[in-house]
Amino acid sequence: MSRRLKLFILLIAIASGSIVYAGAGADGESVSLTVGRSTIVDTGMQIARVSLTSADIADALVTSPSELLINGKTPGTISMFVWNRAGGIKRYEINVQRDLARLTSQIKELFPNEKIEARANGRSIVLSGAVSNKDVIDRAVSLAGGYVDKKDDVITLLQLAEGAPSNQVLLRVRFAEVSRSALTELGVSFFTSPDGQFHNVIGRVTTGQYPAPTFDSQSGGNKLIFSDFLNFFIWDFKNDLGAVVKALQTRGLFQSLAEPNLVAESGKEASFLAGGEIPIPVAQPGGAGVAVTIMWKEFGIRLNFTPQVNGDRVHLKVRPEVSTLDFTNAITLQGFRIPALSTRRTETELELQNGQTFAIAGLMNNTMNKSMQKVPGIGDIPILGLLFRSEAAQKDRTELVVMITPQILRNNSPGVTNELPRPPETFLPPLDPKRTREMPPPAFPPVPPRSGAANATPMPVPTATSQDAAAAAAKMQALTPNTRPVVNGDSPSNPAETPASAVSRPLTPQEQKMIARARQQEMEARKSQNGAAKKLRDKVAEDQARRDAEASSQAVAAARKQAEVDKVAQAAAARRSAELARKQAEIDKKKQKDIAEAEAKLKAAQAAYEAELAKAKKKDQ
Repeated sequence: MSRRLKLFILLIAIASGSIVYAGAGADGESVSLTVGRSTIVDTGMQIARVSLTSADIADALVTSPSELLINGKTPGTISMFVWNRAGGIKRYEINVQRDLARLTSQIKELFPNEKIEARANGRSIVLSGAVSNKDVIDRAVSLAGGYVDKKDDVITLLQLAEGAPSNQVLLRVRFAEVSRSALTELGVSFFTSPDGQFHNVIGRVTTGQYPAPTFDSQSGGNKLIFSDFLNFFIWDFKNDLGAVVKALQTRGLFQSLAEPNLVAESGKEASFLAGGEIPIPVAQPGGAGVAVTIMWKEFGIRLNFTPQVNGDRVHLKVRPEVSTLDFTNAITLQGFRIPALSTRRTETELELQNGQTFAIAGLMNNTMNKSMQKVPGIGDIPILGLLFRSEAAQKDRTELVVMITPQILRNNSPGVTNELPRPPETFLPPLDPKRTREMPPPAFPPVPPRSGAANATPMPVPTATSQDAAAAAAKMQALTPNTRPVVNGDSPSNPAETPASAVSRPLTPQEQKMIARARQQEMEARKSQNGAAKKLRDKVAEDQARRDAEASSQAVAAARKQAEVDKVAQAAAARRSAELARKQAEIDKKKQKDIAEAEAKLKAAQAAYEAELAKAKKKDQ
């Protein structure tokens, strides 16, 4: 009887435990609290045991037989199981959240005109809404970052409202480098005539700093050569004494400008460089010796700036720099001349209104160089020694001025300009293909053919006797007996027009003499014309032959020069090939030496290893 009673009680206990667990359900009861806060949970049963899935998020403390004290530690959701003394189980969902009430009140207090909402999402905080500018987004994220362990736990879904200003800044920069230079030179040189007329003495006194007259050695020293008369030239013909004086003063002004325009987002850095890079060899020790690597160093006009928009004001962090190559302080490394860098740099932070300009000046570089040369001894004499000295003084001053103007770009801003580059205008209007004209006449008359050419036609050469020959021919034609008809006292121009009734008469002795004289003049005119044409042809042929000879000599000289150039190039190529072969042989020899040393070291190491291995075997035996 007792066994049956005990078995019945056990079955009832098991059944009651199953009913309690099922009654709790899969979801269980939900308990919500904030981080750093506590709450009391009344289980309604005698607590025997409590279990939490993660003690880092929350912990539980039994304060009475049926009550629990829950403490929230970090955001998250865990499960809590509670057992009673009869074996029943009850489950709770513990949801620990951040206290965003204070964050929400601070957001409304600090950003009263912004629509920002803060929500909790596990360990993160989600910010959503629409704001007026991007700077508000950054400040809201920074504010919410104080309520989380790290700033990355803040998730921002904030967006810019329509019509909100942009957060980009246009920086207009003007670099002005003003260089002033002043140069002063003073010197004198004395000399005599090259003929020695001054007491049979020839001489010259100069410091050599400036060009002075020299005596021509090729003509026996009887001429003076002036490479520069300097500023003043004095000559005494009576005593054959002369002097050249140089007194020069120079002043110069040079200004160079660079006007870069840069656009950067608020809080982001932008940079500008107008210059170049120079290679600098760097020696580094290595296993086989010293290795030389190349490091590139930038120089020129550089500007780094970081804008931060605060309403209508811009907080700027600027760093302008101007560097130039300085070959005066250069060093020589393994045959390479490495120049130094002359740098002027400044860095500052300031806050400006939109469109306000500020300037950075006073970056000055002053240099002065003064030199004097004198004749030893006589140049040290007071007053008189000034005539035997030469002085030069040069002073340079360079000043760098940087002017910076920030401008906040609004939405839909065109930036620097809203006009695209236009194509250039045409230089000449296009030609109408339908309009044509005749070709112009040749610029030069045709060249007469050479003497002796086949079918050569001599050019007519007008001479002084051509008019006389024409007149004589006309007279001869008029006085010919066969063509001189007389009709009623008139002389027809054409014999064919002479009528049949024309009567011919015999010529008088005077007319015959005139005809003979006209024929003789015509023959002399023809001979003179033929002689002039022959002389012209001979002269043209002679000029052509001379030009051909000059062209031939020039071609021969050019061929000789080209042969010399080819010979020099071949010799240089042969020298380069020999040098390369020698260097390659040295490299191969060095490689073979290194390989032999490496093999020797390897053999020594292998022998040592085998010796150690043999010793180890002996010890083991």
